[in-house]
Order: sequence, then C-alpha cells, then structure tokens
Amino acid sequence: MLNLLPQGLRARRAFTLIELLVVIAIIAILIALLLPAVQQAREAARRTQCKNNMKQLGLAMHNYHDVYKCFPIGSSGSPNGIGTQPLGWPWSMRILPYIEQQALFNQLNVGVGITIPNSATNMTNQNDYRTAAAGTPEALLVTPIAAFMCPSSSGPNLNKYQRYLGTMQYALNAAFSNSSAPHRIFTIGDIPDGTSNTLMLGEKSLFEGARLAIGTTWATGIGCGNRIHIVAGQCRMNVPFDGTHNATTNCYAENGTPVNLVTRANVISPHVGGAHLAMADGAVRFVSENIDCSPILGSGSGSDIGYTWQRLFLPDDRQPVGEF
Repeated sequence: MLNLLPQGLRARRAFTLIELLVVIAIIAILIALLLPAVQQAREAARRTQCKNNMKQLGLAMHNYHDVYKCFPIGSSGSPNGIGTQPLGWPWSMRILPYIEQQALFNQLNVGVGITIPNSATNMTNQNDYRTAAAGTPEALLVTPIAAFMCPSSSGPNLNKYQRYLGTMQYALNAAFSNSSAPHRIFTIGDIPDGTSNTLMLGEKSLFEGARLAIGTTWATGIGCGNRIHIVAGQCRMNVPFDGTHNATTNCYAENGTPVNLVTRANVISPHVGGAHLAMADGAVRFVSENIDCSPILGSGSGSDIGYTWQRLFLPDDRQPVGEF
C-alpha cells in the first residue's frame, strides 16, 4: 500500500469525541458508586467515636461513684437542696476531673455557691455567654469539650437554646436526677432492677432541619427554667422537639402542654435507625428506634407503663425488661 502522507509526517491516533464521553461517563458512574461507600465509612467512624464518648462518660460516672460512693447529683440548686434553681451546677461538671478536664473543674470552682457564674459585671448580656469578657469564669463556660459532642451531629459548639453555653449532646436519665430534690444521693444500691437493665445516659443531639433537636449544655442543668440535662421515656426516641428558639432569652420556646414537658427531654440521635444508650453498668448499646414503646405522647415513665422503652428509665420498678 502506498504511503500518501507527506514525508516527515506520521499518522497519529487520538480519542474521538464519543470515546471521550464514554470514558467520562464511566468515571462518573464509578464515583457515584464509590461516594456512598465512602460516606458510610465516615459515618461508621463517627458513630464509633460517639459510642466511645458515651463509654468514657459512663466510666467517669462510675469513677465518681468509686470515690464518693454515689453518682453525681443531677443538678444542685437551692441551698436546702429542694426545688430547682436556674443555672444550677449539673452532673456533667462534677465528672470533669474524670474526663481529663481537671484544670477546667478547678478554674470554675465547681460546686461553690448555688449557681454557675453569671455576673452582670463580666457579661454585657446575661442571656448570652458569648458576651462574657475574656479571662472571666463566664468565658470558660463556652469551652468546647470533645467528649460531650457527637461527631455525627451538625450542631454548633454553643447551644443557642441554652444562652449560648457550651453544647453537650448526652444527657442523664431523669430518674437519676429527681426534680423535687436535686441533691438526692443516688447509688448503685438504688438500682434493684439491675444496672444492665437501667439506662443511665442517652443521646440528646443538637441539630436543625427536619428533626429539630435542642440538645443540652455541660455548663448547667436548669439554664432556661426547666431541666435540660436529662432524658426521659415520655415519648418514642427521635421525636422532633416541639418548639423554637427564643432570640430574646436565647432559650427554647415550647409549644403548649404536655408536649413541652416531653420532647424537651427526648432521646434524639443523628444516627440512622436508633440511638446510643449508656447503661448503668457502663456498657453502651445502640438501641433501635423501633423498640417497644408506649404510643401515647407524654405518657410518662411510671411503673404502670408496660413497655420496654419506659422500663429502661426505671431503676426500681422491679419489672422484667426482656430483650431490647
């Protein structure tokens, strides 16, 4: 065959436009297939970290118990220990030395006085801890603490539903923090149902969106007039909060009753399908949101409730829990 190309020139091969488009399409399909797997792997890592956080908090509770022969009180308030006190010291502050936060514990003088620091001299707005002057005790209360934060949650480090205090996304079983006597001493001996059958800590996430959740704060138990450092079994987990942000008080504004006493204390998690619970024996379990639960919103967690979810919150109802 004769070579008709001019001398010095050689034939070159190149991709046609169709071939290029096919290659791009294949790459796009591969990325589409791999991206969900990468996202799932990242979420699995975040979920593991969340579980580890709860494990550390459970161990801290037991280390506190070893030293003081009781669990930390849920929320200290009035001088005589009866009733609730806005900005009272919470359980989360008392375990700071057991989660490598001894320096912060000492700087805050935890337990001295009946309320956390809230001096008008140190803050330009007592309802907004972001306005605290640098170097004041109030400024310490916006410190982000990794052990109190779920990495899967989209919530910020400061909780707008709690005067912009430092966010916490785990909360204490309400049964460990009696509202009529915040100074009540609660011990392992007060759990006749068994520590492996009794919930101690539950997830209480902070995020916006379809499942609005207000979370809590490590810096106080009763920041906005009601206990926020607790979880209770008054409705199925992952029910969205029924309320909004009050921009004047930087607290939560609830919508009516009894809902305002229910979703405020709900277990709510960013993890698909359920939530992590730290049991009173220190074990952490991921519990399905389809767990046997009372269908009545605001039904309470009294011993008359014959549902597994409600019974997990009761340390002394002496009823079998069963598998969950």
